[in-house]
This record gives sequence, C-alpha cells and structure tokens, in this order.
Amino acid sequence: MILTEAIGLGLLLSLYLSEVLGFVAGGLVVPGYFVVISSKPYMLASTIGASLLSLLFLKLASRYALIYGRRRLFLSVVLGYTFAEASRLLFYIAPSELLMQLQAFGFILPGLLAYWMDKQGILPALGMLSVVVTIVRLLLIVIHGGTQIL
Repeated sequence: MILTEAIGLGLLLSLYLSEVLGFVAGGLVVPGYFVVISSKPYMLASTIGASLLSLLFLKLASRYALIYGRRRLFLSVVLGYTFAEASRLLFYIAPSELLMQLQAFGFILPGLLAYWMDKQGILPALGMLSVVVTIVRLLLIVIHGGTQIL
C-alpha cells in the first residue's frame, strides 16, 4: 500500500514540479521508489552509484556512436540494468543485512535516473529527486497520522 501511495504521489508531484520548474526528478516513477528506500542510505548510494556509472558509460559510448532519442533512453536503461545487476552479484557473496543494502534497488531505476542526469545535468536531476522524495515522504507521514512509514 505504501509503495502504491508513494508512486502515485511521486507521479503527481513530479509532473507538477516539472511543469512549474522545468526539471524532472529522475523520471516519473523514480521518486516513488526512492521514497521506499529512503530509510536505507547504502541502497540509495548504490542506486545512485549505478546511475552515475551508467551515465559515464553512456557518455563514453556517445563519443564513438550516434546515440540519440529512443536509442539513448534504451542504452541508459540497459546500462542501468547491467550495473544494478552487477551490484547484486558483487554483494551477494555472503548474504548479510549490510551487503543486501549495498545492492542497487530496481532494474530500471538506475537507467532512468542516468537518462535524466544526462538530459538536464547531474545536480539538477539529483536535486529535484531529493526535493520530491522529501515532500512525498512528508506527505505520507501526514497521511498516515504521523507514524513512521518505512
């Protein structure tokens, strides 16, 4: 239920702020999922790390090939998937709570975030993402009567 509410509120707020401010919070569904993992800082860092690696490889590939439009989005998502899966394989050596939190979250999220970081810049994308995640998390706390949601 919390995931559904987080994604819904994230969608609405992302759409509104993208119209008002002109920046997208890393894709439409990304803020909602980031709200869900906002209490796991290592997982947040790993997911952002996978996004940054995806962005780096996207920029490198763009030097040698013409990658625009849907191809750029597709390559971002594939790279994000690759690095997220690599983090799962790398940190699954001996399953423990800490190693599980070092894994990137989701398969599509790192690629979508990398795509928007490429499109509008790293700081604007991460800045908007943190603003939307914070507001959605606060809204969920208010909706649920002040209880800790996650």
